[in-house]
Amino acid sequence: MQAMKVIKTSWVLTMLISLSACSMLGLDLFGEEGFFRDRQGDYLEAESIPRINVPADKDSYIIDDLLIIPDLISADGDAFLQVPRPRPLQGNPDQSVVIQRMNESSWAVIDSAVSQVWPRIRQYWLEQDIDLSLENAGEGSLDTNWFIQDGNVDTQEKFRVLVEPGFQNESAEVSLIHISVPQDQEVFEQVTWPETSINPEYSDEILNEISIYLANELRNYQASTVSFLAGNVSSEGKAKMLTEDGINMLHLTAGYERSWAAVGRALERAEIEIIEEDVDAGSFSVIFGEESENDDAGIFGRLLSIGSVEETTPFDVFLEESANGIDVLALRVVDINNSYSDDLSEAELDIQEQQDIELINDLIQAIRDFI
Repeated sequence: MQAMKVIKTSWVLTMLISLSACSMLGLDLFGEEGFFRDRQGDYLEAESIPRINVPADKDSYIIDDLLIIPDLISADGDAFLQVPRPRPLQGNPDQSVVIQRMNESSWAVIDSAVSQVWPRIRQYWLEQDIDLSLENAGEGSLDTNWFIQDGNVDTQEKFRVLVEPGFQNESAEVSLIHISVPQDQEVFEQVTWPETSINPEYSDEILNEISIYLANELRNYQASTVSFLAGNVSSEGKAKMLTEDGINMLHLTAGYERSWAAVGRALERAEIEIIEEDVDAGSFSVIFGEESENDDAGIFGRLLSIGSVEETTPFDVFLEESANGIDVLALRVVDINNSYSDDLSEAELDIQEQQDIELINDLIQAIRDFI
């Protein structure tokens, strides 16, 4: 123990002598010119360098313009001394891509943030030798140049790809708009885009190809870069839980078709039995709150059930249009029919109503978790 103290003392003395020697030799350790100076403002003097030229036979996938540095505009002229840190790679490690269709609309739902999906969408078109005429990462849209499909001697094609946040946080949705003109017709890069594709079948075919490509790429490049341009797009999902008088309601910032498809998918993923659905009325009739006495109901049956409930409970889930989206509400069928037993006392009725509210809240939360 005494020997250890001697060693520590000798080491401290050696360091002090070294520092003194540096000072005697005129070597500054601290300060603006010192070795241990503050470097947090060095980035302000950074200069651009030429892009890396990748040989044609090499993979240039992860070479991308990640962060465009804007001109510094500040009222007081001060620089940002705290450099913003890059956003980490987000998303479910078990990536999944699902195509949803309703009427003539179709879109792909990806369990990954827009900032991850965007560069893969760009790469898909480049690998098809199709250049892009317009890219607006802030709005999540890109347009292809006009191109001729292999084997097509009649028309030339152009696509607009829309990438926007999904219902869940850190998720994305991809949809396409396709237009086509005769090959002998003069074309312009700026066009007026219709609301739906001219050829829905061809658009669905390309969307399916993109979905397969994304599923493979997101699996292979989980550790690669993300797009900082697309990172400006909000990663917050389009599903928001609201509560009024203690009762949950789900607000979806989307159109009716996408909301209907998303709620139906959420009910299926949560293993909630759908008895009947009416897309025109905007309602799902479901069974919720079942508890199996032999405990064989499965993990979702146990997680989504309430201990005091011993019988299946019929619910109606409604989709109602609101000012800026769709509201999803749930009511027990017994509440709709106002058919509570007349034999219930006021105290028993209060308990029953509270149980109803708990069931409604659990059902809406289940939809929120799986949407």
